[in-house]
Amino acid sequence: MSQIDKPYLDNELHKVVHQLNQEIDRLAFALKLDLSNHTFLHQFLIQEIDREHDHFHKRETLKGLIVLRGKISMELTESGQQDLPSPIHESIYQLLRVEQSN
Repeated sequence: MSQIDKPYLDNELHKVVHQLNQEIDRLAFALKLDLSNHTFLHQFLIQEIDREHDHFHKRETLKGLIVLRGKISMELTESGQQDLPSPIHESIYQLLRVEQSN
């Protein structure tokens, strides 16, 4: 990879992570999940969801996106790069913020 490619790839990564964060925020809002409640979020990620649940697909999608975002964060950290802003640091999160987890 040439040095010219690196800024382009960094910019693309920023855009992709930003879009990923926004989608996480939107789904969390739709499901009334508070992303800043780390205890609840951990429970949400490890708990099995009943396939008959009304929001099964949204919940599974959100779980997958959160796991993907976590893997990106780990990869950046392991490669010595600074992590990018998390979903709770996006402006859309501040607009849609859910104070209470259900």
